[in-house]
Amino acid sequence: MADVRDDRIKMNLILPPEIRRDHPEILVELRDLLLQALAVSVVINEGQDNEERGFIDVERCGHRVGLPCDDIARWEVGKGQVFP
Repeated sequence: MADVRDDRIKMNLILPPEIRRDHPEILVELRDLLLQALAVSVVINEGQDNEERGFIDVERCGHRVGLPCDDIARWEVGKGQVFP
């Protein structure tokens, strides 16, 4: 019997500011790959109380230096970019 379950990927990456400063192309490539995956992702039980909608949140995290996080962007499956 074929396995008909969905593949679910959960990630939480914290990249140091040196990446943004010295290798911004890494962030652009990562964003582009994630948005490609978001474009082919599905919403489970759309419109129902138990809806499961995938998303990508991007934050500027200050926890390592005692600061709060700032929301930068949010993309939701089937909705595109939604500003926080």
